[in-house]
Amino acid sequence: MHFPPLALPPPAAGASPAARARLYLLQTWRGRSLLASVAIVALDAAGVTMPGLLTGLAVCRLVVFGAVGLPRLSRWAVRRLMWRIRTKMLVSYLFIAVVPLVLLTIFFLLVGFLGLSLTASYMVSSQMERTAQDLRTLAQATLSSVRLDDPRLRQTIEERLSPARVLHPNLEWSLVRDGKPLVTRGAAPTRLPEWLPAASFAGVALDEQREVLRGLWGQGSSFLVLDVPTDEGFFARLEAATGITIIASGKELKTRRGADGDIDVDVSPAAERVIESRARRAAGVPFLSAVERTVWDSGKKDFMGFLIRYKPAEQLRRLSPGSLDLSDVFVKGMALVGGLFLVVYGGALLVGALLARSITRNIHALSVGTERLRQGDFSATIPVRTRDQLGELAESFNMMARGIEDLLREQVEKQRLEEELRIARQIQMSLLPQGAVSHPGLRIAALCLPATEVGGDYYDLLPLSESRLGVLVADVSGKGTSAALYMAELKGLVLSLSRIHDSPARLLGEANRILAANMDPRAFVTMTYAIVDTAGRTMRYARAGHSPILQLEAASGRTRMLSPAGLGLGMDAGDRFEEILEEAVLPLRTGDVFLFFTDGLTEAMNERSELFGESRLRELMESVGGTGDGTPVAELKERILAEIRRFVGDAAPQDDLTLVILKVV
Repeated sequence: MHFPPLALPPPAAGASPAARARLYLLQTWRGRSLLASVAIVALDAAGVTMPGLLTGLAVCRLVVFGAVGLPRLSRWAVRRLMWRIRTKMLVSYLFIAVVPLVLLTIFFLLVGFLGLSLTASYMVSSQMERTAQDLRTLAQATLSSVRLDDPRLRQTIEERLSPARVLHPNLEWSLVRDGKPLVTRGAAPTRLPEWLPAASFAGVALDEQREVLRGLWGQGSSFLVLDVPTDEGFFARLEAATGITIIASGKELKTRRGADGDIDVDVSPAAERVIESRARRAAGVPFLSAVERTVWDSGKKDFMGFLIRYKPAEQLRRLSPGSLDLSDVFVKGMALVGGLFLVVYGGALLVGALLARSITRNIHALSVGTERLRQGDFSATIPVRTRDQLGELAESFNMMARGIEDLLREQVEKQRLEEELRIARQIQMSLLPQGAVSHPGLRIAALCLPATEVGGDYYDLLPLSESRLGVLVADVSGKGTSAALYMAELKGLVLSLSRIHDSPARLLGEANRILAANMDPRAFVTMTYAIVDTAGRTMRYARAGHSPILQLEAASGRTRMLSPAGLGLGMDAGDRFEEILEEAVLPLRTGDVFLFFTDGLTEAMNERSELFGESRLRELMESVGGTGDGTPVAELKERILAEIRRFVGDAAPQDDLTLVILKVV
């Protein structure tokens, strides 16, 4: 069985994210399954007994959503967050200005931390090395000032070492001659190691798993060793001298040099508890320091590690020369510079935010304006707040909106006019003979093609009796509606006058008197009117300034122009028109063809501004010659129309084109 997919209406355009989320969660299978999975997992976490398979499916659904849906949701959220240009500019400003500032701040803090930390480490190591050097110097002075066979040797040595005992209460020593200890105190060594080239040493020594500061001096077969254990008392005195607290020493930090040359530090759990206890009692910045030490039995060099904690202000005070406290000067100077920097940066941030707001406000106004424009509200305008490029853009948008509104009004008006012209064209075409016109003894074909929607050309075929047919072709000067109105007026005149006058000349004379009295002086009408009598086999015709009638003689196959004199209708209201006007009578012979046409045919112009001309028309008529029976006039009409179109090509029509073809049968 096939189940059709659930069809849901898409969210409305511009719907809020909450509406889209609600539509997804409540009206889609994926959203419903996600809600159900969340509910199942929540109930299971709350202690409600749920089937294991159901819980597993819910977890799998959430995992799939996390792997597929969350990245898409994140991308959508980023795109929506970054849709506004203001947000993009602020984010870019953060990356350009704030992020480098933070990085520089971190860099300088790190440099300051490393500088002070290395200085503190150097102070600790140099203090220990100086103490070792002092011990060696004291050993040399003591060994040089005593007699080894003195029975009061111990007392003498203790007197000589009493100043050092004050500084180092746990001072240990041993005096050896010829490999035999003479006097000792504590666990100081009584023999020299083989690696020691001369009886002289000063530094940190690792001897029998204990770390001491050792000073040794030899003279002849005798040497004196002075040791200061690195115990709590020593570190307390070191802290008093340097202001640096020793949190952990080599006893707790097992240091060793790795294969790559780096120093590795190991801390046992017990030592870690001791370090934590000391750290709670101390305050300051922690740092790891080290001092070089010598393994006494082998002479190898390694490092004695220290975990120290120091106070930066105290360090600056101790580094200050004499009574000058650079820490206070440094802190105040840094505070002053930092405050000044924050003021300048705050001002720059404010200026940047105002500029960003100015830019994005104009862009947002443009976005809102274009959206309203897209929805058809062409009255929308954008306030011009600034005289800059964006202000000019807003002003250009307002001008464009007004221009579009004007164009739309013009388009509506143009559509109205086009519709009226279309109706006028239909009315004008209805004034022309409708359908095929037939008359005994004649074959007739006619055509009228206005150059615009309406034109000034007019032709008509007026049945006057069973054997008589009135044929007229007229051309009103100009084109358009005025010409069409005059054409309609001419239609009424001819219909009425054709019933009164049997003479073409009298009809044209009467029409001229009527039109001249009511016609615009700048307008006129050319017209040819003929009465064809098929019973009497004659054609009486007159021409009021119109194009000649082209006759194709069947007997010779040649053409000739029939052009009796005449003046255009409306050009003269007096007797001059009738004086010039001529009427002619022509006998009709079987096979003769008569072409009545307007100047739009002979004056058809191609792209090279060449006219079709009467000569081409006559050659075309003569090339047709005898057309036989059937529908020859229709073929001739189509041949003439095709030849004119081929000649004109892509050029626009310049005038109306009208023709009437009569063939005597």
